[in-house]
Amino acid sequence: LYLPWTSPLLQIRFELFSDGLAVFYPDGEPFAEPEAILLERDAVRLAQQQAQTERDQALLREEQAQAKLNQALAKLQELGIDPDTF
Repeated sequence: LYLPWTSPLLQIRFELFSDGLAVFYPDGEPFAEPEAILLERDAVRLAQQQAQTERDQALLREEQAQAKLNQALAKLQELGIDPDTF
């Protein structure tokens, strides 16, 4: 195999440089380095985890607010006040 070499099927080019092998799309744009892809993957995973944490916290706040509301309604009923008549 002689480099540079272009795949006849995929039309991607392989080229050897002093610092390693590079792969290029048919339009000449280089493929991303594996390290960059892994960093991007990790950033996406972190963002997903943060979003899930925020959703969980929002749900917890909603449940706590509902519990307080239920306590307040129960207290009103205990005092003989019908909350539906406000």
